[in-house]
Amino acid sequence: MVITYFNYLWDIDGISAGSAIKGKEFVAAIRRLGHTVHLEWRLPQPDGTVTPQKKVREGLKRYLQNYLREPKILAANIPHLWQEYRILRLQKPDIFFPRLEYGNFSCLLLSKMLGLPTVVEADCPPTHEWKEFYAQDAFRFGDLSVKLELALLNQADAVITQSNALSEYYIRQGVAAEKIHMITNAADIRKFQPKPRDEEIEARYDLNGKTVIGWVGAGVSWTGIDVLIDVAHQILQENPDVVFMLVGSKQTMDFFGSRFDGAPYRDRVLPVGMVPHEKIPDYVSCMDIVLAPYPKFDFFYASSMKLFEYMAAGKAIVATRVGQIAEVIDEGENGFLFEPDTPQELKGNIEKLIHSPELREKFGHNARRESEREWNWDRVGEKMVAVFEKVLRARQSR
Repeated sequence: MVITYFNYLWDIDGISAGSAIKGKEFVAAIRRLGHTVHLEWRLPQPDGTVTPQKKVREGLKRYLQNYLREPKILAANIPHLWQEYRILRLQKPDIFFPRLEYGNFSCLLLSKMLGLPTVVEADCPPTHEWKEFYAQDAFRFGDLSVKLELALLNQADAVITQSNALSEYYIRQGVAAEKIHMITNAADIRKFQPKPRDEEIEARYDLNGKTVIGWVGAGVSWTGIDVLIDVAHQILQENPDVVFMLVGSKQTMDFFGSRFDGAPYRDRVLPVGMVPHEKIPDYVSCMDIVLAPYPKFDFFYASSMKLFEYMAAGKAIVATRVGQIAEVIDEGENGFLFEPDTPQELKGNIEKLIHSPELREKFGHNARRESEREWNWDRVGEKMVAVFEKVLRARQSR
């Protein structure tokens, strides 16, 4: 089978690294099953160079972006249409597999023009995110973006979502339920696996004999990391052998670390910063208890890749009781759950694990076993191929 996957993420080595890793991982998994997958990053990526033209553009952006962002995104479909037509005609895929993106309609037109069996990856609800998180004040052409979004999903032969909440959202929007296939995110169980602490990291941060509470993440808005601050103060005061280690963006590190300036235990708060994804397993190996304290949202549609990587590494997890997380974590068997905005429940769960290495071992063993059985990219690849094959069979029968 030949699959052409179009992905429209920008800055795949920076702000979009997490989502880009997902695409790379499931593409690799499908290839391991013997299929040909063409991965096409459809946007020019930043190259780090600074030119006078870029300086002028950046200077104007803060004044104009609220007015020009949507027109620019829509206009980009014109060159995309011609470029992507040539790509698809050259590659002749059995399955056209575009990632749903805000303001994109080149995929919709190409699917119709070429009559290709089309499966859409709906990793998130783009218009919802645009309105709620990224561009609340930006100019929009009314409901055009959501109409384009739903037109592509309704035109597609199948839609792959990452969570039940996202599936239900699109069903309420009028997408046929029988088109939608929920396939969660996962982890690479070859990279993330139970292993001894990385000796170099342990020595660098003086972790020998310490119980390390860890967190890995990116931005601030979806992390729920603010709920940790008071809890961390209390735990560090009461447990002199406990260390908090955080891996993530500079913004998050500065936000968290500054809340401990002047505290007598400041040296036991370790905001490591951003590290390449291939190094994260080494840092997770040094963590005894890992946290996923997501905040409460009315619409929590995420599929936490971090959660699955923790599980694959065989770690004891404390996570928020929200969305898919509450479906994956079996309370008291492979982790603890707590209600959002209840720091004392979070603190109590962490303390149980601090004082019980046996419980940490039990949680980690069970989590790893479930990762090997279900929450890994090979299983994701198998499920995606099953969707593709179902689409082709339905086409043939017609």
